[in-house]
Amino acid sequence: MTTLDRITNESGRAGFSLSGFAWRTLSLAYRAMKLRSERAALQAMPDHMLKDLGISRSQIEYCTSIRLAPSDTDGMSD
Repeated sequence: MTTLDRITNESGRAGFSLSGFAWRTLSLAYRAMKLRSERAALQAMPDHMLKDLGISRSQIEYCTSIRLAPSDTDGMSD
């Protein structure tokens, strides 16, 4: 398979249709809600538990940001 074929196949699979857009939008909304709940759970923890996790209270926002959040491609479900 050539690079052009691979790009065409991948872009066709991702889809630029309305249903693909809706799926991506719902996926992003779900992920944002999940990050918000994880952030709230970390904020509710006492400082000694956060220290056991290796973070401080001031790092919670950074550690739960979207750019650092693990992807859901590992096959594990909640």
